[in-house]
Amino acid sequence: MLTTLRLLPAALLAVLTAAVPAVAAPPVRLVLAEATAVAATDAMVVDGVFDEATWDSAPKVAEFVQREPAEGAAPSHNTEARIAFDDRALYVAIRAFDAEPDRIVGILTRRDQGSPSDWLKVVIDSYFDRRSAYEFAVNPVGVKRDRYYFNDGPSDDSWDAVWDVEVARDEDGWRAEFRIPFSQLRFNNTDGGPVGFAIIREIGRLNEISTWPLLSRNANGFVSQFGEMQGIRLGRTPQRFELMPYSLGKLNTAPIDDGNALAHSPDPGGSIGLDMKYAVTPGLTLTATVNPDFGQVEADPAVVNLEAAEAFFPERRPFFVEGSGTFRFNMDCNDGSCTGLFYSRRIGRAPQGSADTEDGEFSVTPDIAPILGAAKLGGRIGNFSVGAITALTAQQDAAIAGAQGVNRRTQVVEPLTAYNVVRARREYANQSALGVMFTSANRQLTADTDFLVGNAVTGGIDYDWRLSRRYNITGFWAGSRLSGSTEAITRLQKNNVHTFQRPDADYTELDETATTMSGHAGSIAFGKIAGDRTRFNSFFGYKTPGFDSNDLGFQRRADEQTMNNWFQYRDFVPSRFVRNWNINFNQWAGWNFGGDRMNLGTNINTHWTWTNNYSAGMGVNLNAAPLRDRITRGGAAVLGNANRSVWFYANTDNRKALSFSYNGFYESDRFGTFRGEINPWINLRPSSAAMLSAGLRWFTNNDDAQWVENVTDDDDVTHNVFGRIEQKTVSMTLRFNYTLTPNLSVQTYAEPFVSAGDYSNFRELSDNPRAEAYADRYRPYDYTGDADFNIRSFRTTNVLRWEYKPGSQFFVVWQQGRFEDIRDFGSFRFNRDFGGLFTTPSKNVFLVKFTYWVNL
Repeated sequence: MLTTLRLLPAALLAVLTAAVPAVAAPPVRLVLAEATAVAATDAMVVDGVFDEATWDSAPKVAEFVQREPAEGAAPSHNTEARIAFDDRALYVAIRAFDAEPDRIVGILTRRDQGSPSDWLKVVIDSYFDRRSAYEFAVNPVGVKRDRYYFNDGPSDDSWDAVWDVEVARDEDGWRAEFRIPFSQLRFNNTDGGPVGFAIIREIGRLNEISTWPLLSRNANGFVSQFGEMQGIRLGRTPQRFELMPYSLGKLNTAPIDDGNALAHSPDPGGSIGLDMKYAVTPGLTLTATVNPDFGQVEADPAVVNLEAAEAFFPERRPFFVEGSGTFRFNMDCNDGSCTGLFYSRRIGRAPQGSADTEDGEFSVTPDIAPILGAAKLGGRIGNFSVGAITALTAQQDAAIAGAQGVNRRTQVVEPLTAYNVVRARREYANQSALGVMFTSANRQLTADTDFLVGNAVTGGIDYDWRLSRRYNITGFWAGSRLSGSTEAITRLQKNNVHTFQRPDADYTELDETATTMSGHAGSIAFGKIAGDRTRFNSFFGYKTPGFDSNDLGFQRRADEQTMNNWFQYRDFVPSRFVRNWNINFNQWAGWNFGGDRMNLGTNINTHWTWTNNYSAGMGVNLNAAPLRDRITRGGAAVLGNANRSVWFYANTDNRKALSFSYNGFYESDRFGTFRGEINPWINLRPSSAAMLSAGLRWFTNNDDAQWVENVTDDDDVTHNVFGRIEQKTVSMTLRFNYTLTPNLSVQTYAEPFVSAGDYSNFRELSDNPRAEAYADRYRPYDYTGDADFNIRSFRTTNVLRWEYKPGSQFFVVWQQGRFEDIRDFGSFRFNRDFGGLFTTPSKNVFLVKFTYWVNL
């Protein structure tokens, strides 16, 4: 196999030099491995046999090297590949040699589910932008996986293409023959120009990964390390238009109160809808949906949120998950989990209003604001990665009526709303990037919904500036402007994101006459992003008190200035007992715009993986006393207590039929507050087609200063009430997957959940809530409210999924939910609470859904 050193085109070099004078583009490109695809000379039959004459003439790709565990070493077993094409598709034939073919691991799961099997993966950067790529993978029993890579590393597992592969075994190992239609790829050059290309082999029993070419773990980036594939010429324009109509029938059942004429059970229904994809250009794809349904999506886990900030739930709806990487504009990141200007779950959210009922009346409020239609455009235009989303959600009305249906009326609880997002990133040859993003939410308000913001606009720029292959500067700047009635803006200023009404904040002012609110946010960070042993990052960020992105983004709070530092030492070179390990040092601090220090802490943590595939890790945190300026939900800030915590986890070898994992933490201060959690898991694979997972979460929260509520007395004096809570939360997560064939599977998910909180020792804030002495921050208060709770929940989603033809699916779904909130007591008793859980009335949804894929 030949490798060549290629000069950047002079015109491109000139553009880069002019555009980024501070970061000189390298005058040469790295030495790249090359592969050649040949035109098919006979009809290609995908059967895993490799008996076509075309394969005899195709050059062999065989220079594989280890990526894990010993990077750069020769693989334990050889791999060979050949590449061909015809007018419609790309073909890849891979032979995975194995001296012990009886030990090849093939686990039967549903499509797109990972497993510790052997895998063969073909990854294609068809646009040849060194940033995006499409992966097609198969294991020895024919289970398919596909994903889309973006920004030179992160991936989108929800991306689904229509393609074929067949596998076969023999005495020399196993084989896979891929057929990847050109219609599923996006090309920048269709006339023989190069595309990025890589092949990955995973050997399950050895936990070994080998690649062609070497895809180093020590380098920054993934797609940019691919080799080049030459020779592909498209004989015709790929088919560009895909349609997927669906039809659905469902039946809802739920308990109904006597005299409630608004609710019906059973309640049958049905709907139809349409999904569409169109390749506008070779690099741009338009995806649209009309009246989408996401009934097969798993329910969110139950939570009891006692914090002032909103709980975050990840997006799971396929339309929004697929291609979501294009729309990332990260502002807040914690251990790799990021939130920012766009949070797609705002589209189709639960109604924000509630029905105003009188005594004896009933109401029915929709669970969500249904999406009437949505469209997104994504892909590339030259050196730009671009994306746009527009969506329209319907007005939702609550139905209200008295007993037996008298005095019927409706009330708007969510207005007709249009959402728009525009995203673009200029990407440079040295992997630098400069991006812009704009979002807007526009509501058609009524008298019932005038408490909501009418128009919310955000916009910003973000950047990733590569100073060299090892160092970069990253950051963003964003602004927001929201407008609405005085009621809406006052409500916004008072919510827990902003708390302008705080009596001890002399730098903010509640303006009850305002009809707009605006602010801005930004960050800058410097880091080492590549190297064999060390990485680091130093970060500073801020959000002004008036910044708000929550109408179409996710933001827990404004009014903050934060900084943190991270340093890592790691060793990926395997030794006799250790496969890899690392140690991390962290430091962080934060202030509000009044100069109050909200947090200051440090952490050290370490993670180890041994050669037997067991792993473990732990960390220790030390936190100075924080100023809790959101805990009173608009009242005065309170000084908290210094605390320390330790967390830990351990996993056994997941390649075994029976494996275990455990994680937990413990946190405490010197004044009686402590929290702890244990979370053991067991995974059982009784056969290659079945998988059972069971996890237990036992969480204890004994907080000596938990906010209860703010009580205003007859003299118009507000009392910020606190109490000691003794809370226990116990939940179990149960999953069972059974796969009959790679295209037919059954999934079951169930979560019983109980959380009980018992309050005592009620107090209110003293006149000096920032006192150095803990006892001086509170004073006794005779609280007569009912704060105790005992919450019981059960959720289950059961899905039969059948891909009856490529791209077309059939679903049978049963979902059940049970919920009860008991305020008579706050104690926890396992037998009583979990036994009573299944006597709680249930809501059920039975659903049958067909989709049919058409490529025009």
